[in-house]
Amino acid sequence: MRDDMGMPRPIEIGTREAKFAAAPELKERGDWLCVNVETSCPWPVYPQSFEFADHLMWIIPLTQEEYGGVAMKVPKGLSREEAEGLMLRFLSVLSWRERSGIAVAHRSGGSMPMMMGLNKKLGFAIREEFDLIDLACPEEEGPRIALALMREALSLNHHGYAFLSYWRVLELAYPVTKARVDWMQATLPTLRGPGITEALETIAAQGAEDVCRHLFESGRCAIAHASSNPIINPDDPRDALRLYRELPLVRMLAERAIEAGFGIPTPSTEYAQHLYELRGWKQVFGDDLIGRLLSGEGPREEENADMPNVSVRLRQRPPYPPMENMTIAGLDVEGAVVRVAYKSADGLFEMRFQLDFGEERLHFAIENGIYGHDDGSVAAAEYRREFHRFFRDYFLNGELIIVNSNTAEILSRKDAFLPTNCYVESDACNADIAKAQAEVDRRIAAQGGQNTSEPA
Repeated sequence: MRDDMGMPRPIEIGTREAKFAAAPELKERGDWLCVNVETSCPWPVYPQSFEFADHLMWIIPLTQEEYGGVAMKVPKGLSREEAEGLMLRFLSVLSWRERSGIAVAHRSGGSMPMMMGLNKKLGFAIREEFDLIDLACPEEEGPRIALALMREALSLNHHGYAFLSYWRVLELAYPVTKARVDWMQATLPTLRGPGITEALETIAAQGAEDVCRHLFESGRCAIAHASSNPIINPDDPRDALRLYRELPLVRMLAERAIEAGFGIPTPSTEYAQHLYELRGWKQVFGDDLIGRLLSGEGPREEENADMPNVSVRLRQRPPYPPMENMTIAGLDVEGAVVRVAYKSADGLFEMRFQLDFGEERLHFAIENGIYGHDDGSVAAAEYRREFHRFFRDYFLNGELIIVNSNTAEILSRKDAFLPTNCYVESDACNADIAKAQAEVDRRIAAQGGQNTSEPA
């Protein structure tokens, strides 16, 4: 997150008072319920509101005096147990997104979202805020439990119990033993990641030829039972070391089982497929039309998509007025690529981008994607100022988002922009913004008016 001059805001742990000052809504009296967490993922230092399962929740930042966590003002019609269940479901989804453990340390609450005291001054991992766009929110019980088990496993520092939680995910995704074994045998050769090769080498060194059987007998059964050999001995460091080395393998299998068995993609799969770049546009164009675009047939003569008004924004940055509520100005189809142009209401500002349904990509190039018409008006000068502000923010790793102006639904989102073969100088960008603002002031003065417009 950056300040008004494009400079990164400091990421520092604040005080309890700073937390409430940053989000006055947290001072509102009500029936608050708080889940205090201990986690291995960096926790925000700023409060953050969001909706999950159609309910408003808050990320409570870590402070110098208190735990961080999640809070919710329990609405009428919802019991405290149901509210806590919703927050735990969110934590499981967040744990999956962050690939980190998030354990519940305490529960608190009252008429305000008061967290438990934390007697710790060093050793924190912190961040500005979470990216909570496109969070999974499974409705069925199976995937919900699977994500909860993953959060539990990732939160445990006991290798044996973590192993069991990962194995429970496998059993949940593939309840039939033969189907589970067949899937594991087919999946094992495809696994890649930290610790996978070492785990397989450890198993091979023990003389085990069937990896699946070894994981079941020397892992799952040896941990859960003590009626027959092998038995995991908590006092034997060799057992602890073996489980430590084999744990990445069963963890990766559990991740793949959630993805294959329940259709919830891992963060790495989401990034590789980047379906979020066009997900909202697919609903606009519809499956039939997109199918014809992909096949090369193209749209029928009488067929038109109902193109919504859109707003183009950058995540964590204030809106850019000329890019808000733009209307369709042009549309052209070539194969599976739809070239789109949008304009401001007064026609002085235009943005162009491409929807590539074949590659699942939103293509936008700032050098030929933004056009302005200067008619000498104050508005045209303001638009130029906003262009320079957008240019600065976009080149400083801006994350492009296109939303439906009427519904606020996200139509497209891009990962952080990484400029190549160039150096972005913030001072030079700010000088361009100041120069554009001076032209705004000059035009207002020429009209005998008063300047009330300032750059965001």
